[in-house]
Amino acid sequence: MIAKRVVEVLTVVALLLSSAIQGHTAAQGKAAVEPKAKKAVSQPTFTVLNPEAPLPEIDTKALSPRLASFAGKTIIIYDNHGGYEKPMSGLAAQIKPLLPADTKIIYYSPTTTTWTPDDQKVIPKADAAIVGHGY
Repeated sequence: MIAKRVVEVLTVVALLLSSAIQGHTAAQGKAAVEPKAKKAVSQPTFTVLNPEAPLPEIDTKALSPRLASFAGKTIIIYDNHGGYEKPMSGLAAQIKPLLPADTKIIYYSPTTTTWTPDDQKVIPKADAAIVGHGY
């Protein structure tokens, strides 16, 4: 019973396909018209440039070794004005008791702090830095 139904469905599909193919070939025979020649259109010429810039060679440097001790060292906490002013300024107060008494901590934020003449002398000679970048 099921086999007979399958044969009927396949027969209908075959008939539909054969009539579609015959109709397509008949339409091709009727519509066999030569295409019109198109006028030649000049195409613009584009020059493609390489967007990569020549990069200079960079001398690489190894990371600084870890400090053996913080005794007598200067640590900069630098907040790069990214919205971390509160946690970064609080960090200075939190780590001070953990460090030896002669460790100097300088907190600097371009948005809330101004450089003092002492900072300008000490910062380039700092032994360690904690940097907070925003965004």
